[in-house]
Amino acid sequence: MRNYFKIVTCFAFVLCTMGVYTSAVFSYSSGPPFGRTGSPADNFKTCNDTGCHNSFVLNSGSAKFSISAPSSYILGETLSVTVSFSNSNTLKHGFELSALDANNKYAGTFNTVDNQTQTSSDGNYIEHTSAGSSQSGNASWNTKWTAPSSEVQNPVTFYAAGNEANGDGSRDGDYIYTITKQVSIGTATPTPTPTASTTPTILPTATLTPTPTASVTPTPTPTTSVTPTLPPTATPIPTSSPTPMPTPTGCENESILASPGELVLKSGEDGEVKVTLIPIEGCLPEEGEVVTAKINKSDRKRISISPRSATTDVNGEAFFVITAKNKTGNAKVKFRYENLKDTVKVKVIK
Repeated sequence: MRNYFKIVTCFAFVLCTMGVYTSAVFSYSSGPPFGRTGSPADNFKTCNDTGCHNSFVLNSGSAKFSISAPSSYILGETLSVTVSFSNSNTLKHGFELSALDANNKYAGTFNTVDNQTQTSSDGNYIEHTSAGSSQSGNASWNTKWTAPSSEVQNPVTFYAAGNEANGDGSRDGDYIYTITKQVSIGTATPTPTPTASTTPTILPTATLTPTPTASVTPTPTPTTSVTPTLPPTATPIPTSSPTPMPTPTGCENESILASPGELVLKSGEDGEVKVTLIPIEGCLPEEGEVVTAKINKSDRKRISISPRSATTDVNGEAFFVITAKNKTGNAKVKFRYENLKDTVKVKVIK
């Protein structure tokens, strides 16, 4: 009886231990513990620590992990910040993001835009949810960051850690990445005030007094009478009128271009598409603009697109990856920015 009790007790302990281990392994699919971005405030900790996803050296994978955000901000402004993977083909992905000023103090707060992300209670961190981790291939997460309402020590640095997971439900065989991006405080552009035009002031014409002719005493040799030379009349000098400065107009994007316009892909093959927002003449490309991609329901058996939305970089460009599935035939991907649209045709072959 005593031995039986020992066996039951041991078995219960093993089950309990396995339950704790399994819980620790699978809980990260719904987001890692806050404080794993690799920032100084986190003591540079990531999920690559001992006992976690440490099969490989940090940043040793072949994927590209990146943060897309504007290069400057205004106090209290809300910006779009996107964290993404490219050149990846694993089944699961995750991330965690924070922002610190130059004194390594938390700066601003994060907010969610969909069910793909979640924030800490104080808004200092944002990370993936279970839904957000279920992105295969290239993955991306869109977030909102509200800048501090009062000035902080420049610059603000975004710190992100990403997990490129194989999806086997364990902590083994996954790659961990880190990346940073800096933004600096800018100034709001004031509305220019037109300069009033000034009426020129005309100087009065000077009154000239002629010099009288001198009397000449006759001599045996005739002397020619000298005609006095009068000074010229002064020309009025107008006061210069300042030229009013024109009020600058807002820069807008006038067209969208997706290239290449056509792709031929074999089943399982990927193709990259670059979408460029073209501004009106005289304007620079806009960074941080959101471009969306859509596939018709009937074409989803042939192709997939990742990410579903991406933000433009400093060149006004956003990048997407189209993956061909097993069903052959023709399909289309529609890219959109506000009221601008462009389409890429895709032919899937064996």
